[in-house]
Amino acid sequence: MSKQTYHGRYQHRKAAIVVCLFFCALLVLFTVACQPGKAAVVLTPIPVEQETSDETDQNEVPIDTTASPELVNAENLWNPAKELLNSASTLPGAIPVSVSHISQPPETLPAGIKVLVDADVVVPQTENYNIRECNLSSFTLEDYRSMFDYFLPNPAVITHQITNITQAEGTVVLNDDDITQGASFFVEQGNETFSLQLGGKYSIFWLEHTDEVIYCEGYLVGDEEWEKEIGEIIREPIALTREEAQSQADRMISDLNIQGWQIDSVQRAAAFDMNSPTSKVLGRGWMLFYGLSNDELTMFSDKGYSSNKNDRLSYWQADAGKLTIYVDERGVTDFHWEKHYTPSSVTYPVASIISAEEALKLAKERIARIYGELDYENTQIEIYDIRLSTMLIGYSDQLTGQPFPDPYEDIALLIPTWNFAFRIIFPYGDTEYYMMPFSATDGGAISMLYF
Repeated sequence: MSKQTYHGRYQHRKAAIVVCLFFCALLVLFTVACQPGKAAVVLTPIPVEQETSDETDQNEVPIDTTASPELVNAENLWNPAKELLNSASTLPGAIPVSVSHISQPPETLPAGIKVLVDADVVVPQTENYNIRECNLSSFTLEDYRSMFDYFLPNPAVITHQITNITQAEGTVVLNDDDITQGASFFVEQGNETFSLQLGGKYSIFWLEHTDEVIYCEGYLVGDEEWEKEIGEIIREPIALTREEAQSQADRMISDLNIQGWQIDSVQRAAAFDMNSPTSKVLGRGWMLFYGLSNDELTMFSDKGYSSNKNDRLSYWQADAGKLTIYVDERGVTDFHWEKHYTPSSVTYPVASIISAEEALKLAKERIARIYGELDYENTQIEIYDIRLSTMLIGYSDQLTGQPFPDPYEDIALLIPTWNFAFRIIFPYGDTEYYMMPFSATDGGAISMLYF
């Protein structure tokens, strides 16, 4: 398989943003509000009370109860997506909350779907919650030159892949067409050869070793074929510790003055020879996934979009871009940054957010609505992780569940969200993994994602 094939499956689909302009009237606290489950037309504040810990104890959701034995086939099923999510919960700032775990016995929803809830509840520490404006942005010519000089300070040969023109040793010449239309280079430095893509509509800077392809744990989630191909290889011991890899990546983030991004997850990974993409390993290390952040809430970054005609969305997820860094015993050998939006200093305070339990009710209603018309007899859905995160949203009054609107708009919003990770376990053992987000300010449904 080609490198493009493998990487393409996990690239962000082109999401769209329809601009969302919010106004504060006479110092009234701003909240995003849209009736959950209905198409949004105007933004009208809806007060939402935050449940206290005492109220939570009286909530109808059983806490830390034992799962029913009738779902014993799910209890021993390996959950790779859960492991990836847990890699983020160990970051500084994660603290215990009054409800750290929710367990419920199996429940049959009105549509006949059996749902099990056995989920950790992760809430990062933060002093308050805000909605933050993000501005559409892209790399400048100077940005590209600075990154080129940082990664490739002494190039011996630079070949423009499109024009096949070799530039003078130690120099790189970029023109307006390279920036607006995109350009690819082959660069020799020392004994190594790199491929570089930069510029274009999506404002990309992607440096990688030529003829290498990197596979991560995330590729295995819900994909039995991939698991058989490279599962054991990916899980072999790594000489470089995760802490050492993260330290190198942190130093690079600082050197490049990258602002507004925070680690979402760290995954085991390996670099393969592209000519032997599932056998010849050239390096073992760690892939660090970053997402835009706001008030210590981090965006789930390793994802693709999932749409369903029965889903009723209040908000579209906007394409926030991408930032990944791969580090192995050779150092940083893959750096991929797509710069779409930059968080600004403009924020709107959120007076309160809905509780995890209330959001869980919305998740069950949404699951029943999406999957209700299908024959899901002997199929179960397991909600295994609930966490407070952030998400970049656009706004649209054309909410039909069809392909997402386009194009990018000048402003999008980072809002607090409750993210529900769940998997569908089919009778023959096949599984599919999804992330179902809701606005934490009003419960409005946001575009669903898949692993």
